[in-house]
Amino acid sequence: MTNTLKICGFLGIVTLFLVGCGASLDSEPSTREGTNARLTRVGVRTIEAEPFAHSFAVQGNVKTDRIAHILASFPGVVREVLVEEGATVKKGQALVKIDTEVLAKQRAELLTQLDLAKTLFERQERLWKKEIGSEVDYLQSKAALETLEQSLATLDEQIDQAVIRAPFAGVLDRTFVNVGEMAAPPMPVVRVVDLSDLYVRAAVSDHYAGVVMAGQPVRIEARGLDPVDSEIRRVGQFIEEANRTIDLTVDLPSGARALPNMVVTIHITDLALDSALALPAAMVLQDATGQEYVYVVRGEKAIKQLVETGVMSEGRLLIEQGLKPGDRVIDRGASRVVDGERVSVIES
Repeated sequence: MTNTLKICGFLGIVTLFLVGCGASLDSEPSTREGTNARLTRVGVRTIEAEPFAHSFAVQGNVKTDRIAHILASFPGVVREVLVEEGATVKKGQALVKIDTEVLAKQRAELLTQLDLAKTLFERQERLWKKEIGSEVDYLQSKAALETLEQSLATLDEQIDQAVIRAPFAGVLDRTFVNVGEMAAPPMPVVRVVDLSDLYVRAAVSDHYAGVVMAGQPVRIEARGLDPVDSEIRRVGQFIEEANRTIDLTVDLPSGARALPNMVVTIHITDLALDSALALPAAMVLQDATGQEYVYVVRGEKAIKQLVETGVMSEGRLLIEQGLKPGDRVIDRGASRVVDGERVSVIES
């Protein structure tokens, strides 16, 4: 009886030991899972070198040097408008005719006087060759003939100017007079515009002196137009005292569909790097002293990494110092971690 009790007691102890060991083994994974559940979950982004460019914007106006407000050479009534507004014209093409009835009458009278002067001169010349008559009479008749010939040439030129012509190829943009109305200086008769040689004139702060240069790439944007890429043609060599600005001239490619005096925005690229490190501005934090930093994951820990940043472009900050390609930067959950804390990583 005593032996039986001893055996039962021994078996009970063994059973309790085995149950205890089993419970201990089962609880170990749960402990690890509980630890991971308590770690701050963060997202990380591996930073890599990539192209980076920065630009600033200024406003400008579309200009052209080939715009002509053509005046009548002399007062006269408009007899005929030969070209409609908006039509393409060639250099020298007739646009408007001014009435020349009065000039035609003057020319007829001048021709009569010229015929008489020519007859008198020829007679005086024959006498002079025969040494008959005075030299004064000969010279006077010659001068009278030459004066009338010059007057006729001037009148013919004036009659020719009664036809207003295009000074260059372009578009007849506006006609300011109608048939029957008086055309007289200094009021323009028509406006001709050549849209094949447009450019943009803008002004930038003298802060950019030495930064903007001829040949620098730009992008031109305007409401209703597709963006076009161009470059700076010329940088002014003078700073305006009134507003401390420098003039810029930017070529406008043909086919841009811009119009003179249109307001455009010029994005001037002042920094272009083939390889640089950049991060979204929201990922760069700032401590109480104003120092910028990010959190990087090294091993299983979040490490506070001080950085130096440069310019921002399209919401991305240029990282000048503090990071290297391949660094894993926390982009989600950075505000919930502290330096040296173990974290659970979710790759972005």
